Amino acid sequence: MNALYTDKIETALRSFIADHPGTLSRDQAIATILENWFTSHGYLPPGQEGLRPEDLDASNDD
Repeated sequence: MNALYTDKIETALRSFIADHPGTLSRDQAIATILENWFTSHGYLPPGQEGLRPEDLDASNDD
């Protein structure tokens, strides 16, 4: 990787960390970015909250 490319990535990474106050470290920021990219491109399933359909029954109704 050339220095210019590395500088652009480092600048973007610092900006990402500044925009995400809960990001505690460079490694955590990189992991978050990769997880988001992999999810948005279909390599990871999207995170879902709640019960799986097979776990639903009448006792789950509100």
